[in-house]
Amino acid sequence: MIEAAGKTIEPRVTCDIFCHVIDNFGDAGVCWRLARGLSEEEGFRVTLYIDDAVTLSKITSGVPAELPPSGAESLGILVRRWEDSETAVPSDVVIETFGCRLPDSFEEAIARETLHGHKVAWLNLEYLSAEDWVEECHGLPSPHPRLPVTKTFLFPGFTRRTGGVMIENGLLDARDRFSVSDRRALLEALGAREPDAPFNLFFFSYPTAPIAQLAEALASDPRPVQVIAAPGRAGEMLGEALGRLNPPQVTFSPVPAVPQESFDRVLWACDALIIRGEDSFVRAQLAGKPFLWTIYPQEEDTHIVKLNAFLDRMAVEYGEDAARVWRETSLGWNQASLTPGLWSRFRDLTPELTRGSLLWSRHLASLGSLTRAVATAAKKGLK
Repeated sequence: MIEAAGKTIEPRVTCDIFCHVIDNFGDAGVCWRLARGLSEEEGFRVTLYIDDAVTLSKITSGVPAELPPSGAESLGILVRRWEDSETAVPSDVVIETFGCRLPDSFEEAIARETLHGHKVAWLNLEYLSAEDWVEECHGLPSPHPRLPVTKTFLFPGFTRRTGGVMIENGLLDARDRFSVSDRRALLEALGAREPDAPFNLFFFSYPTAPIAQLAEALASDPRPVQVIAAPGRAGEMLGEALGRLNPPQVTFSPVPAVPQESFDRVLWACDALIIRGEDSFVRAQLAGKPFLWTIYPQEEDTHIVKLNAFLDRMAVEYGEDAARVWRETSLGWNQASLTPGLWSRFRDLTPELTRGSLLWSRHLASLGSLTRAVATAAKKGLK
């Protein structure tokens, strides 16, 4: 406690976040968004340890691809190399993300701090899932097998018995104020070939997706569409496939990467979305737009089980026909069986899918933000 002018001021909670980048922008995106939320909305002083600053630098402003030994600060967050943690003193709160496993020396340092009377709240933030079992695991303690410390598992999710998803204060209000003129100005700034296109499809996917099938589907539908393609090999492949087909009603507009804080506006400027990973997946839901999720492929089609679990949850906001078409198109996209007919029916139902997507975004907001759930668990662990 600090006494100032007769008032007791609580010192800022310090927090270390650990990020091991596997799924490229997904891992880095979630960790950076969490770091920003804890810093800006909860007042934590955050250090982010990451093993791939190159990826992080592409979605942030102010983080260099090559971090100096002292780290780099952006938006009030100190970003440091993963290996720097091996000799660091743990903060009040330590968050390992996606089971990344902390360095042994850092785990031992947590135990030393605990034994010396400095309580450390150790949290493990796991991947987002719609499966039922996460409700049973959210908030469970996990004693260390050899050290006298315990970490707590936190699971994002889509129900009140999970941690929810990260939603910044005022996000949905800002989305609802986003106007037609805002849309045009943004598309112009991005360099889109048709700022007034009647239908924009945002495309951000993996190269393993059935991109040739999507190109065929877009080419077969006579309605005009502009593809707003995020940087990456998948976008290049779609551009090449459309170039070979050369459909006159399809405009291909590759756009540059934008900082994370600008990404939502890109989604708001589009009419439908094809997204991938975890962070973009959540932002698509909060955008209130019809979308197809490219789920990260796993062995034995485990990812399809996870996809179906999510489809079951969100489909309740759609009418029967829209829910069926959305499910069939989502499975077709993730199982390399996307047909022109599936895409055509998906686009036919865009107005109804949009209404349902907006309802779903409000459901997510009603759960509260994952950022607040993490901060609450952290403060509980420090008591």
